[in-house]
Amino acid sequence: MSSSEQQKIKMIGQMAKDAGLIEDPQWLERLNEPVPLWVVLDMLLRWIDRAEPDSGPYD
Repeated sequence: MSSSEQQKIKMIGQMAKDAGLIEDPQWLERLNEPVPLWVVLDMLLRWIDRAEPDSGPYD
């Protein structure tokens, strides 16, 4: 894996941590490892909840 790909992966991981999607800082050291599907789905659902709050009007 090239240096630029490594930097991109680290940047994405840091952004996910800053957004509160990654709560365990040890994940940042293991970004190249496969994760269970439930972890990916959990992060995706948290992101959707933050992007589309329920409290707003639908017009």
